[in-house]
Amino acid sequence: MSSGKKEFLMPVIVLTAICLVISAALAFTNSLTKPVIDAAAAERADAVRLDVLPQADAFEQLEASGLPQSVTDVYKAANGAGYVFTVIAKGYGGDMEILCGIDASGKITACMTLSHSETSGIGSKTTEEAYRSQYAGKDSSLEGVSAISGATVSSTAYENAIKDAFKAFETVKEAAQ
Repeated sequence: MSSGKKEFLMPVIVLTAICLVISAALAFTNSLTKPVIDAAAAERADAVRLDVLPQADAFEQLEASGLPQSVTDVYKAANGAGYVFTVIAKGYGGDMEILCGIDASGKITACMTLSHSETSGIGSKTTEEAYRSQYAGKDSSLEGVSAISGATVSSTAYENAIKDAFKAFETVKEAAQ
């Protein structure tokens, strides 16, 4: 092998070896940390579900058919306290991801907005406790829930998401019987 080829090939071989060693080290580190990260994420998710259904002791995810398209996840409390629904609604500014807890008797325990793109100071009021708290204790009629003045699209989207959670509640409740 000529000196010119050797000068060209050696750095390429060395850099390739370094990349292989670093990639293997990263893969090994990932294999060690992924279970810990996944467990921590599951623990955080359960804590958020407990915020909307505090009577629950643990949750199990349900796979159900016939749910409204907006309902992305359904969790059942292991102790039978109720269900937690994740619902995506189309608000004025984009998608709103809402968590709704419904107890076994069909009453809302709490609602929480996980993410939204609503207009700050107007549509974003749907994330505030003053708005969300009016749903607590309501049944599927949602009697007494008021829209936010100036944020009708956001308020309506939020309310429709809660109505979809009740439709999902009826579906999973019937399937459990």
